[in-house]
Parts: sequence; structure tokens; C-alpha cells
Amino acid sequence: MKPTKYLLPLLLAGVVPCAGAPFSPTADADSSPAPAGTVTDSAVVSPSRRLNEATVTAHAEATRLKYAPQALTLLSARQIDGSASSLNEVLGRVAGVTIRSMGGVGSSSRISVRGLEGKRMGLYIDGTSAGQISNFVTLDDIPTDMIERVEVYKGIVPYRFGGTAMGGAVNVVLKDYPPRYLDASYEVGSYNTHRANSVFKRSFSDLGLELGLGGLFVASDNDYEMTLHNQNDLRVRRGNDAFRKAVLGGSIKETKWWFDELKSEFVLTSTRQGIQGIDWDYRSAHNHASSFLVSLEAKRKDFFVSGLNFDFATAYNIGGYGLCDTARVRHAWDGRTYPTLSPLGGETGPFASDGHHRSHDWIGKLNLEYTLRPDHALNLNLYGTSTWQQPHNELMDRSLGYPGNFDSRLTALTTGLSYEAFFFDRRLQTAVTAKHFLIGSRAKMLHNFYLRDIKTIHINRSEWGANFAACYRLTPLWTVKGSVASEVRIPTSEELLGNSFNILPSPDLLPERNKSVNAGVLYRRPFSDDRVWEAEVNVYMSELTDMVRFTPDLLPTMARYTNFGQVRTMGLEAEVKADVTRWCYLYANGTWQDLRDRRRTFPNSKAPNPTYDLRIPNIPYLMANFGGELHWANLFGRRQNTRLLLDASYVHRYSYDFEMGAYLEKLIPTSLTFDAAIEQSFANRRWTLTLKVKNLADRETVSEFNRPLPGRTCSVKLRYLLR
Repeated sequence: MKPTKYLLPLLLAGVVPCAGAPFSPTADADSSPAPAGTVTDSAVVSPSRRLNEATVTAHAEATRLKYAPQALTLLSARQIDGSASSLNEVLGRVAGVTIRSMGGVGSSSRISVRGLEGKRMGLYIDGTSAGQISNFVTLDDIPTDMIERVEVYKGIVPYRFGGTAMGGAVNVVLKDYPPRYLDASYEVGSYNTHRANSVFKRSFSDLGLELGLGGLFVASDNDYEMTLHNQNDLRVRRGNDAFRKAVLGGSIKETKWWFDELKSEFVLTSTRQGIQGIDWDYRSAHNHASSFLVSLEAKRKDFFVSGLNFDFATAYNIGGYGLCDTARVRHAWDGRTYPTLSPLGGETGPFASDGHHRSHDWIGKLNLEYTLRPDHALNLNLYGTSTWQQPHNELMDRSLGYPGNFDSRLTALTTGLSYEAFFFDRRLQTAVTAKHFLIGSRAKMLHNFYLRDIKTIHINRSEWGANFAACYRLTPLWTVKGSVASEVRIPTSEELLGNSFNILPSPDLLPERNKSVNAGVLYRRPFSDDRVWEAEVNVYMSELTDMVRFTPDLLPTMARYTNFGQVRTMGLEAEVKADVTRWCYLYANGTWQDLRDRRRTFPNSKAPNPTYDLRIPNIPYLMANFGGELHWANLFGRRQNTRLLLDASYVHRYSYDFEMGAYLEKLIPTSLTFDAAIEQSFANRRWTLTLKVKNLADRETVSEFNRPLPGRTCSVKLRYLLR
């Protein structure tokens, strides 16, 4: 595959949404600076005052969030534009966060915060949920060049986001661009990996009109070598793991109509991903997906009433997806061939598949915030979702001998009411929230693929939850935080109804209930030369009842979500970040988390549970990240910047089954990996050339269930910026 094939997507351009600001105290003066000693965009490069103002506003908002009552980690643009090539790589370096990846570029992955993962996590872009359509558009699709900052919430999720997130959330805030802007980049790396993205924006101030276009393209063969320890340490190359994804988007925003901001967007996606086996050498099976999304946002301050802020967003996505597995023979890694389990084919399981499923997803959010007086505000949040799945897999139905795919519908509504108040000259901030959850579903499901057991499912559930958070600024340098919560999470459509090809339905799933407490202390010291030192420690504990886990099914290649029972979680997180000098930035963080099985007996029995008080498997319990950056201005010439970056990640060995008896041998070994990068920019950052090396020492690393990950990878990235 020739690199020139991927130059066309550079003509595309990205969606350019703008972030809205919630009710907040007066911003502090010690806003987070750009790296000291560098030629900054806002100070030197910017052609307009507007960009300067946007930069100052973004820094002030980031500083304000530092003193929010929720447990929160902020990643600035300087941390994002480092050695990472994707958002998942960036998030993996946050204290308490684990990325559960299955392989190389584009492989399926799940974000875990404090050991709680999957659908509990809220995924947002500029405060608007992306979790409902995560099968088509993921946070990892967002080019790092477009990101202003990333907010990682641990525990309580801010009330303004809405939804059923429990345990944490990730909010990606995109950059606010100047009136005329072009940003294009191209990256080529190991395993024939190519990344191209571009953003173009044009504003017409006299009309109050802003237009944005953009796109991205990612492709990788992912044909790295791996060692199969379950097959006498056989060394093989992955041959069916290629990934291709293209995204095209556009936006139009009007700021001079009755609304302060009225914006519409569209996003087109297309994805194809090979499926690589571990026990068997899959040769042709792959997943495919495509979608079209349209959205509308409207915002206005003093909405008919002074002090009432209106924020509305809605989106509709129509998508098609499925598994294509029509192989007529199975291949072992030693080269021998075997017949498929079904006479109609299928190398990944007992049934052939040629899925062409359709899904319709709708999201709606209404946020009304009323300022009672300068230090008190009341917030009403309505968050609704609807999913209509139309599965179609004629080949699988023929393999089964009877229909196994049926339409399903699921709707949910979350209502949140919050009260936020400041006391003692705004040194004390408090927020209390009550939520009501309502879900309804109607579907017919094939509960067991081996028996013609068709069930009609009717789900109607109603639940309540609440939380309280507070933050007190003891001195200008020291701040303490605390929160308590008793929350409920309603299972998602995928958890309840499956996805019609590799996730089986679990209509009897119960809602998760979580009682948690968090306490933390923050030290933040700004210096007159724009340097900042920060240190933060958080301790937490929670009791999760009816925990929903993603577990393998008895049917090969299939899985389902199940209620596990009661799980106790406790942990400690510590983080230090410092501009040591004007040219040196260092950071380090560590996480200890302990998740234990608290089921004294087996479900629906009095028999003692042999795994009582043992660690929950397949979740690391000791992790650390550290690294730094050296940066100089004009080292090799005028209007140039130079950056050297090093990032390291440590994960202590852990078990992917319960630590008892023969299962003690099922260990994922300790890993210590290093990533490095060197970046050189020219002409006041108009041109930037970056060389990146991942897994510098080429160590063998594995993910959950001992799935091999890539070794050392190298890439070169060229970026052009026109403002």
C-alpha cells in the first residue's frame, strides 16, 4: 500500500464545535500558562486579538476547574501534543485510568477509571454525550491537534453533562479557532500506519456566521509479530488485523440570531476492521460499519428571564454494521486446515455471518440553569436517548436453521436537579444533585443460539440517585475536596439487547447501584515567571451492587454482560506536575486500586463463595506513569521551538482470573514501557516535524486475557498550520 494513496483525505476538514461554560466563580488570575520559554501561539503567532482572548479564556476555565468539587484530572494541550498519536494513548497516562486495548491501531478498547469500565464511563465532546453512538464515532477518532484540553472526572460526574454515567467521565474540549484557520497533518509509522487529518474554518463576522469542514483518515495493517504462549511460544505474524477508518464532517454556526449560538453539524464515518484470532489463524473475517450523524445545538443567556441560561442539544445517527465471516475453512497456526463448524462457513465460531444490521440512535439534552443570586444557582437537566436496532443476518439465520435476529427498541430519560452554592467569599463551593432514571424497552430476542428459545422482553424501570460534593480553599495554595454519592446506572441498549453479532442479549440485567466516598487535597503554586507546581492526592472507597461485567460466553467468540454481585473498591491516587525550570517540565503519578469480590454465597444459593474477598480478575491494581519535557525557543534559529519528550508507564503483574488454585498461573506479567519524541517547529509553529518512538525498549506487552500488543513502533508526523 503506497503512502500517496492517503494524501486525498488531507483535503478534508474537521468539525469545529465550541465549548460552553457552566455557572462558575470568578476565574483566578493564576491561569495555567503555556510552557515557559517557548514561543507561544497566543503571544507571537496569532494574527488576531480573538485568538489571544480565546487562549486566555481557555486557561482561565482550566484553572477554575482545578478548584471544582469533583475529583478531576486536567490534560492541557501541551500534554496532549507530546509523544502520543491518539487520545487513548494520552488517557492511559492519567492516574487511575487504564485503557483495555485488544491490539494495535483501531482495535477495540475500553476506558477504565478506578477499575470501573465500559458503559459506566461517560464520554463527552464539549459536554455533549458521544457514548450513545460510540460504535461508530469514538473519542479516539478526535485528532490530538484539535484538542484544547481533556477533563477526566473520577467518581461524581458534573450535573450539566446529564446521562447515567457512574464512576467517571471523559470530556474532550476542542479548540476555539481564529476566524481563518487551516490545520493539516500527515503521520506515517510502523506496520504501514497512516494518519491524516485536516481542519478548515472561515468566519464572516459581519454576518455572525462560522463555517467549518474537516476530516480524518486512519489506516494500519497492524501486522506485528506476536508470541503465542498457549502454543509452545510459537512466533507468528498477525495477518488479518488491518484497520481502515475515514471521517468527514462539517459545521455551520450562527451567533447573530436570537440565540447566542445556533450550530448544526454533520458527520460521516466508514470503518473496516479485520479480526485476528489467537487460538486460530483467522484469514478473512472482519467487521464493518458506516454512519451518518446530524446534530443541532442552541444556547442563550437570559432565556426570557434574567439569570436563566438555556442550553439544548440533539443528535440523530443512522448506522449500518455487521460481522462478515463466510470462510469455508479454518486455519491453525501451524498451517493445517480444518473444516468449519457450520457447512455454510465461519472461521470465528459455529455460525456463518454476513451481518448488515441497521441502528437508529437519538440523543437529546436540555440544560436550564438559573442564577438565584451571584453565589447560588439551580440547574435542571433532561437527558433522553432512544435506540432502534434492525438486525439482518440472513446467512446466520440459515446457519441456525431458524430466524435469530429481531428488531428491538429502548428509550431512557434521566432527570437531574442540582443546586450549587458558594460561601465564605467563594472559598467553599458545594453542589448537591438528585437524579431520576426511567427506561423502557420492547424486543424479541433469541436467548440461546442452540435452542429455538424466543423471548418477548418488556422492560420498564424507574430508579433514583443522589450525590454531594464540596471543595474548600484553605489557603491560596491548598485546597481540599470531598464527595459522597448513592447512584444508580441503568444498563445500556448493548448490555441489555446485545449487538446482533458477537454480544448476546442479557434482558434480565439489574441496574447497578454504587455508594461511594472520595477525599482529596490539592497543592497548586504559580510563579511570577509563568511556571506552576502542582501536587494532588485522592483516596476513595465504593460499594458496587449488581456490578455489570463483560464476560466470555460458553459459545466461542461470543460474550454477554452479566450481573456479578457485590464488589468493594478502594484506592489511592497521587500526582505531581511541575515546571521545574523555564525549560524543564516533569510529571509523575501512581495508582493503587483494590477491587474485591464481596459475595459471601453463590447467587440464589447458600453455598459459600470460594472467591469471597479475592481480587476481581483482569484488572491491574498497581500502576504508575512518569515523564517530562525539555523545551527551548530559538535553539536552532529564529522563530523555532524544540521539544524533547519522554513518557514511561508501569503496570504491575496481575491475574486475569481469580487468584486461587491453578488460576494463579494466569498472570499478565509486569510491564515497563517508554515512549519518546522529538519535535521541531519552524516559522512560529507554521511547520512542525515530530519523530515518535513507542515502546522504546521493544518489550513484550500484553493486554487483558493475555492478548499480545505491538512491540516497538516508530512514526514521523508533519503538520502545517495557517492562521
